[in-house]
Amino acid sequence: MIRQLYYGRKTFRLGTLRPITAVLCSSQNCALPRRAAKYLSSSATVSSESHDAPPTSRITRPTSKQSLRRVTPQRVYPLAGRKSLPHGHVTTVQLCVALTVADSYDLPKVLEILHNQGHLQASMLLPHEVTYAQYPLSSGQKADAFVLSNGSIVTFGMTEIDTIRLADELRAAEIRPYPVRESEDMDYVEFPDDLYDTNNMDEEHNRHHREEDIKRSFMDGEIICIRGSDKVLDKAAFASGLARSTKLAVLEAGLEKYLESIRDITDRLATGAKLPVHDGREVLKKTGELLTLRGNLNLYSELTETPDLYWSEPELETIYRAISKNLDIAPRIAILNKKLDYVSEVVSILKAHLSEEKSVRLEWMIIILIMVEVAFEISHFMERYFDSREKYLKKKQDRNDRSVSDQ
Repeated sequence: MIRQLYYGRKTFRLGTLRPITAVLCSSQNCALPRRAAKYLSSSATVSSESHDAPPTSRITRPTSKQSLRRVTPQRVYPLAGRKSLPHGHVTTVQLCVALTVADSYDLPKVLEILHNQGHLQASMLLPHEVTYAQYPLSSGQKADAFVLSNGSIVTFGMTEIDTIRLADELRAAEIRPYPVRESEDMDYVEFPDDLYDTNNMDEEHNRHHREEDIKRSFMDGEIICIRGSDKVLDKAAFASGLARSTKLAVLEAGLEKYLESIRDITDRLATGAKLPVHDGREVLKKTGELLTLRGNLNLYSELTETPDLYWSEPELETIYRAISKNLDIAPRIAILNKKLDYVSEVVSILKAHLSEEKSVRLEWMIIILIMVEVAFEISHFMERYFDSREKYLKKKQDRNDRSVSDQ
């Protein structure tokens, strides 16, 4: 189904388009992460981190994935000795960047912005799901940019800084933007189509792999390897997996912030101190935030399952699952759900405590009302008692007066 959509897609052009020359990237050397060190040649040059990111963008990274920010890395990736690849070939390592900036993107608006900037080749790769465009680089090459409907941008061959700039240009198409953006980067290599000519492969390679196997993209450790005739669709599948990681990182950051907000409550529970919760609206607000986190993880997104688009494409589903496994998506979702269960227990305790406080307050109000009623009854009784005594004394005095007058 995906391939039918891809090969039968049309380029959408919205309104009158103004051609604008857009060159977003600049070629610089930079530091590569440790995970790619084994693929680097000894002659590769390294420079310090660039600091010209726009001040409006804040990038955070999961602590479990340590990586250095880099600028247009292109390093040697040796293929010799790998059973899955032909012998005696080398290619370059490039950078793939995923950036999640909002809850979702208005893709028709994204196309309109891209066309107005002069990227007339931008098109809807998958309807209502992925927009695809190519960006020219200063080196003469082209970078691939995928804008996903879940509020993420994934670029192949662009730097992180240029990806941020692209996100800033598409700010008008964001729906419910996040205050803090989350990013993830990985290295990738792209093999030319003629690299897998079966006539040029040795017997050992043909013995280990069938012809259809050598045309599939795959993960080599933490390196994305792209090959075959449907490279754009393969990149789209890798992009969906990377965007899944950054989308999950947004929820992880939101949950950490939520845990910090209730940490004082748990500390007070541990010491037996009085809880600083006296308003039901505050508890309802915390409950709503918790339900929003749970919904964004398990209901309102496809983080916990494979998207429907990949069910009819086993090869793309394999790519999606491979990068999801590499980024530890399933364990992170399980840990996130366990933390949400813990937070749910804390919120339940707050509700019970607030309900108990209300019950105690209501009981005291009833007791006070009863005491007031008893006080009024006592006052009325005393008033009646003194009135009756006064009447009795007056009658007695009248009788005494009559008896004296009779005498």
